Amino acid sequence: MGSLSFLNAGFLFFLAAAILPLLIWLLAKKKPKQVVFPTIRFIKTSQEQEKKKTRFKNILLLIIRMLIILLVTLAATRPLFSSPRLKPSAHHPPTALAVLIDNSYSMNYVYDSRSNLDRAKDALKKINSLSNPDDRLIPVCSDENWNRLHSQIYANSIPENIIESISVTYEPLTLPAMLKQAKNRLQETQFANQEIYLITDGQKQEYPSDPDLTLQVINIAENKDFSNLSCSQAQVLPKLAEKSRRQTIEFKLTNYGNQDRHEVLIRTVLGEAKVGEKFVNLPARQTVNQSMVIDLQKDGWQSGYVEVVDDYLEEDNRSYFAFPFYFSPQIAVITQNRSLPPTINSLLRVYAGSEGKIHLIEPQQLNLSMLDQYQSYIFLSTPSFPPQMREIINFLQNSNRGALFCLSSNISPEYKSFLENIFKVKFGAWQSQPKSINYINPHHFTTALLAGKSLHFNTISDFWHLDGMGINSLLSGSGEVFSLAKDKFILWNFDPASERSTFLLDAAFPVFAYRCLEHTSSSIASGEKYIVGDIINTHSLITPGGETLLLSNRPYKLSQPGIYILQKADRSETVIAVETPRQESEFIPMDYDGLKNVQLLGDNWQDKLFATRLGYELGKILLAIALALVILEIILVKSEELRSVPKAVTNSGS
Repeated sequence: MGSLSFLNAGFLFFLAAAILPLLIWLLAKKKPKQVVFPTIRFIKTSQEQEKKKTRFKNILLLIIRMLIILLVTLAATRPLFSSPRLKPSAHHPPTALAVLIDNSYSMNYVYDSRSNLDRAKDALKKINSLSNPDDRLIPVCSDENWNRLHSQIYANSIPENIIESISVTYEPLTLPAMLKQAKNRLQETQFANQEIYLITDGQKQEYPSDPDLTLQVINIAENKDFSNLSCSQAQVLPKLAEKSRRQTIEFKLTNYGNQDRHEVLIRTVLGEAKVGEKFVNLPARQTVNQSMVIDLQKDGWQSGYVEVVDDYLEEDNRSYFAFPFYFSPQIAVITQNRSLPPTINSLLRVYAGSEGKIHLIEPQQLNLSMLDQYQSYIFLSTPSFPPQMREIINFLQNSNRGALFCLSSNISPEYKSFLENIFKVKFGAWQSQPKSINYINPHHFTTALLAGKSLHFNTISDFWHLDGMGINSLLSGSGEVFSLAKDKFILWNFDPASERSTFLLDAAFPVFAYRCLEHTSSSIASGEKYIVGDIINTHSLITPGGETLLLSNRPYKLSQPGIYILQKADRSETVIAVETPRQESEFIPMDYDGLKNVQLLGDNWQDKLFATRLGYELGKILLAIALALVILEIILVKSEELRSVPKAVTNSGS
């Protein structure tokens, strides 16, 4: 038994054009003109005979024309006859073959000591072995940077070093984008025989419905049990109640497999040193929260990662973290006073510790180069509002850093207007009469420890009347707001030097003040999280691989996970952690049954390559028959024309 397939099945629609000659013949029939002859009987007899001959020839020409259209259309569909009795030919016509390689990071899943990406490379080498010098091979993978360098038209085979250079990408191109590149390359070859194949692990993705091509899929994933684990969202938990070098790293572990995993080894690395290990059990198809305690040895930026050890897919096993920590913080107090109020001075001495430093800085002396020297900023009773102070506060706000603002009665209108814009309030009159605190915000961590507790001394004197909608009030009472928060900025709407505010003498005030300093300070912070593909701007950076790039504040796309060091023009540094996207951590198999123009090849996929060698293409035969019919039509038409020319009649004299 044999089977008939069509390489360009879309052209089958045009077979309907074969009926056009019949329609034209039916609509264009004309009655013959009536001619009066003297010998009517002779004319009628001759006419009947002529009609029979003409009708037969017209029907024959009609059939020939319909067959010509039918055969040419069938030839355009490239019918291929194959049969089990036919052996694949050793040779095939010159073919341009585009191979799409899925090298997204799920392809690095390892089983039987090999990854699916290794199997994909083996499939490429197998395609090389089946091609001949007349063929053209075009590799297109999911990595746009790789395509820019290596996606070219290769004669006979793809160089092996090009194949080996394929590695996983964390920003894979979509399949439609890969197909668009492949089709453009195929058009450049101008080959009549063109085929497109996709090598993939069968991870679910968007498949285009293009009627002009048939995408043949080679699924190289032999293992259907995708038992992957991932680690994500590693971050430090700030200690606000007690400053300590012992910190807790919290993270999430996810088991995407269908089996419980027991005694999974988890490791924490700080810098280049292993600082902790533990074994955990992970139930199937669940995510669990875990934590690990680490000891910090020095001040400054802390960076590292938490990882799952000995898993099948390494790309999502690590979750990176980076945060600043200063056990002995440097505190900048921006003030025009020569000394600090006793309540603030004693608080800052405790907060800074024995090795911390407190610097009094006048507003006019501020500049941006000082920003990274200090971990805490306090703006205390500053009547004037110079441009330097505005610039520093704007920079702190834009970089998501904090500051504590302490007010007094003599602040300038410009300063009040600036604070109104930040905290979304409106300043009223200065109030000297004491008011009681009767509301403590239970949700903000600066006041959460005080909520629900009674204050022995709870009055505030010397404050501004503030109006505002939707403000985040921390302390309030009697229709007045005494403290409020906006992101990492805290506003104390009272004069900390006032001797009439009894709240400053209450045991709750040092707790509240200490936590305000922690909230606004960068001495302990969770750090910023980025994902591969995010855009940053910086003067220069050091990549996870140790490469230094000079960017001059041009946009830069983060292309790999790990720890990056961002450097400003003044050589100050910020460390950021970049995570792997997790969309391929869970394997979702692709359903090919409902896809049009997509053919999933089986285990013997290599026997389906270069389809024209698996049988006989009938296109040339059909074109030859169509040409013979065209010649036959011409002969019939010409013979009819010659026969219809009247013979010369010899006149005889009478």
